[in-house]
Amino acid sequence: MTTGSDGVFVCGGSGFIGSNLIKHLTRPGSPWGPVRGLVRSAEGAARVRAAGGEPVFGDLLDEVGAWREAAARAAYVVHCAQPSIGSRPSERSAMDRCLLRALDARRLRRALVVFGSSYYGRTEEGGSLDETVPTRRPTGLGASYALGVQALRSLGQDLDWVAAFPGGVYGRGTWFLEHCLRAIQTAEPIVLRDPPAIWPYLHIEDCVRALEFLMAVDGARLDALGREVIVADDEPAPMSRFVDYMSEAIGKSPTVSLLSEDALRELLPPFYSGQLSANMVHRNTRLKRLGFELKYPRIREGIRALDLPRI
Repeated sequence: MTTGSDGVFVCGGSGFIGSNLIKHLTRPGSPWGPVRGLVRSAEGAARVRAAGGEPVFGDLLDEVGAWREAAARAAYVVHCAQPSIGSRPSERSAMDRCLLRALDARRLRRALVVFGSSYYGRTEEGGSLDETVPTRRPTGLGASYALGVQALRSLGQDLDWVAAFPGGVYGRGTWFLEHCLRAIQTAEPIVLRDPPAIWPYLHIEDCVRALEFLMAVDGARLDALGREVIVADDEPAPMSRFVDYMSEAIGKSPTVSLLSEDALRELLPPFYSGQLSANMVHRNTRLKRLGFELKYPRIREGIRALDLPRI
């Protein structure tokens, strides 16, 4: 696993997942060597430094940028950069293509590309799926993820890669958790779909542990089981249950307002109404068969570990 001087290059290093991953990979005794994080601003650079990494300034959409040198000399590359909310889905595809062209397969030991479980699409009421089920026809950002997966598959054995698909990652700073926390504290209604959508949840600590695991897991096992891996806990659950566990943790009951999907679309911007509307019952079958063990397999355990402020 030791990478020597080449280390790890994290695209999206100042984001929520990226900065937490850098902090995890630079913990005392870590075997990963130097960890560099791609950033676009001084604020992002400060977050990477605070996490223990070395910032590299650049933009994945810049096909001639100096960041390409850092990507080319890295032993491991983790791509968890995402386009900004409201941008065109094609922006993520352009980022993927630009990064893959910058990599040096002679030096690279593994590329870990982080998408999102929305790639697998909605599930029917009462249904679920894992990586063994043919993917649905994705829309929005999921359609862009599909192009990224296609680009990885086309590389074949020329590049050692893994595609990770985290579900609904939660922790302090994630939008849904912070939205619910503020609403419960101020007695404002939390708007959900009627019936509440079911999502695959994932504590941020388990997320970065799983990404590190996928960076190091034996390539033969990946070839045998599959290189596309959903990363989620053991409890896909209605959003209302997530809210209930949060209210239990902080000691105050929530006010929940249930609306139809059409009403949500009228009330909220497309990103948020889409997040609140889609059933995404995605299972972690392959991750567990590869040998990964969750620290927080269920939502209640994970939320309790966040040590939310009591009211």
